[in-house]
Amino acid sequence: MATKNSQPEPVAAEENSKFNFNSLNTLAVVSLATALTSIGAVAAVITGHIALAQLKTEPKSGRSLAIAGLIVGYATIAFWVVAGIGLTWLRLRYGFDGPMGIEDRMDGPMGQMGGRMEMDDDHGMGGR
Repeated sequence: MATKNSQPEPVAAEENSKFNFNSLNTLAVVSLATALTSIGAVAAVITGHIALAQLKTEPKSGRSLAIAGLIVGYATIAFWVVAGIGLTWLRLRYGFDGPMGIEDRMDGPMGQMGGRMEMDDDHGMGGR
């Protein structure tokens, strides 16, 4: 039993407390780095799965990096799929010219010519 005046024994710090980067799985780092670019989401998923498979057999660190790369990669892919479906739905609903159409956008307060341009006799552009 410890007495009131007893102090806990100090724990000696390791002499070599620096992180050994040679024990880090390279593909785990690649997975996270490519996932953060948003363009390489597919590469992040592929390298993340390969890194996890390698880490099962090798005594290296980097499992959390590989999992983070997988999560960000899958989330980015899901975002692009949802955005693509949403944009396709908007195009099908409103067409390529948007909800107002090309004619209506030109007839606003700035478009005094009604949005229609024709060639005049001098081969120049003139409004109706």
